Amino acid sequence: MISPAAVQPSHAETSGAPRRRALRRARSRASLRVLALWVHRYAGLSMTVFLVVAGLTGSLLAFYHELDQLLNPGLYQVQPPSPGAPRLDPFAQREALQRQLPAGLLANRVLFDGREGVAALLPAVPFPGVPHEGDDEFFLDPYTGRLLGSRRWGELSQGLPNLMPFLYRLHFSLALGEVGSTLFGIVALLWTLDCFIGGYLTLPPSRAQGRRGPLVWLERWKPAWLLRGGQLFSWVFTWHRASGLWVWGLLLAFAWSAVGLNLRPVYAPVMTAAFGSQERTYERLARHPAPRAEPQLDWREAHQRGRKLMAAQASERGFEVLSERRLVYQPEIGAFRYQVESSLDVSDRNAATTVWLDGQSGQLLGFDAPTGENAGLTLTTWVYQLHFASVRSLGLPYRIFVGTLGLVIVALSITGVWIWWVKRAKRARHLLVTITCA
Repeated sequence: MISPAAVQPSHAETSGAPRRRALRRARSRASLRVLALWVHRYAGLSMTVFLVVAGLTGSLLAFYHELDQLLNPGLYQVQPPSPGAPRLDPFAQREALQRQLPAGLLANRVLFDGREGVAALLPAVPFPGVPHEGDDEFFLDPYTGRLLGSRRWGELSQGLPNLMPFLYRLHFSLALGEVGSTLFGIVALLWTLDCFIGGYLTLPPSRAQGRRGPLVWLERWKPAWLLRGGQLFSWVFTWHRASGLWVWGLLLAFAWSAVGLNLRPVYAPVMTAAFGSQERTYERLARHPAPRAEPQLDWREAHQRGRKLMAAQASERGFEVLSERRLVYQPEIGAFRYQVESSLDVSDRNAATTVWLDGQSGQLLGFDAPTGENAGLTLTTWVYQLHFASVRSLGLPYRIFVGTLGLVIVALSITGVWIWWVKRAKRARHLLVTITCA
């Protein structure tokens, strides 16, 4: 007869079980790390051209308006006809432009934020159903209403006047239109995922044995944030890893905002699932089967109606209107949008507190707030304005930082390729030595 003690596992067996489980977990984590490294490597290689272009152009686009004015003084700089001469009121400027436009074009906006000595830059849109391949941006003398020049936005064949708009097209679509924009959106989605993978790869491997705890773990993670001198490869590799960590949050914001700007069918469902509906007024307004080229409501009357509607929204929702920005008529929906800079805005350059009113009746159609109405829309506003280097509270220092960050993105892409190439060459030499010895 076998005693019960004889069937009990030995002390060696019971103490070995946890060790085996720990080893299995360690092997699983090692396999995950190898997979993450493989994805990071080849995702980075596939994104290199896109990110180099985006980084270089983005460094310049952080100063888009300043550089555009510097390159085109003849279009932007104007002198008053006499000292102290007043500018035409914004509605008279729009009317003056409309009189000088080619047939089939509509001057569809009034700007309220003109500056002394600077031309009014006014876009024009084709009448609904009328094809147009000519210029679509017009420079107007705000004192006399005289047309100073025009350009087709982003058309590099027009030369220096279009350099900055062309760089903008290059930045978000490689100047390839919808195809390029979609490609950039896919790259941005891959970049977003790779931000998490790259961050994961900087974390210290878990230990099966040894000291543990948050402070120990942080101590082991610390080298990932630091540069190591010595050989060139060590310095470049540690810079690639550390600099990615230093600006990791902004890289993620830039990547995810680029998904929102270029790949809306992916961005909107994700944000809606996380935060609720992301729909803006323009997206829900019906498109007219026979759009009106001109609004029935007079522009000045639309302005007064927009001001009243905005004041009512400000009173109801508890925000402050800081300054008027623009009144735009959109023929495809037969509606005006009246936009102001308010205390809800993150950006002063891209103010977006908006009321929509019907182009016939002046009836309120909707209100869009850049922040405060929905957590997802607020987050979208913030990541977009961080991307555009247009956060009011951060000012010029942040724009300089974004210009520098564009170069960091270029350097991260190039050093990633160089690290891959060096490691690949080492593996090839090792394989050759192994074959030769065999």
